[in-house]
Amino acid sequence: MIVNNYISWLESLFQTGEKPYLQNWEALDSVEKEQAGYNAGIIGAGTAMFAGAATIPPLGLAGGAATLATIELSKPVDRLVSVIRQLLEIEGITVTPRVKTNEGTIDLLVKMPDRRCFAFALRSKGESRVKWREEEQEFFAVTPRKGKTARVKKYADLVKSGQALNRATLSLKKEKNYLLGESRTERNAPITKAIVLTSKTTVDPSNDPDLFVDFGLTNVLRVYAGANIHVLEQSKMIDFLTSAKKM
Repeated sequence: MIVNNYISWLESLFQTGEKPYLQNWEALDSVEKEQAGYNAGIIGAGTAMFAGAATIPPLGLAGGAATLATIELSKPVDRLVSVIRQLLEIEGITVTPRVKTNEGTIDLLVKMPDRRCFAFALRSKGESRVKWREEEQEFFAVTPRKGKTARVKKYADLVKSGQALNRATLSLKKEKNYLLGESRTERNAPITKAIVLTSKTTVDPSNDPDLFVDFGLTNVLRVYAGANIHVLEQSKMIDFLTSAKKM
């Protein structure tokens, strides 16, 4: 029951288009209030809230367990806040978080002033470097260890994130969602899909050089995992989006 209640509450935060989409500063304000609610919950072991914060449902846990659970649940919100703040530095940009489609949710849908459209999934894996192995069609997380050989573990969730992002993006186009534009030309235009690595997670520079491509004003990883997916660090987002011509 607790898990179902939480899932229902979380789904209520997704933007379906039934109400006007929250975008840009209005969206940031909403997500920051949610973040404040989580922060208050962490301080109060999952129960304390303060005025103006988003209402976070009780987790049915106590003490340290509640704190740890709240910390984990807050991480996607922290990523959203950090990235939205960064993107709003671009004049004329339109940022729409948590766009729900019939096939899943897009963490961030971005439309640039020149009408190019981007769909982002935001992910992190601690202090790890992300590596793609073409022969295995898998991502791996390479985690340095002091005085030891780096730990290398399969990062299957990142492949799933890329595939889920592709499905959600295709669904959005099929739905002819007005977020993509008012004209048929805009709605049919390609959407660039990318996984953005946040916090201390980075792209491993030892990836196959052939996997790196120039995009916008920067150089990023591009892999094919059922669809073309770009992988980049948050610090490269502005340069990734900035271009003098359509990519």
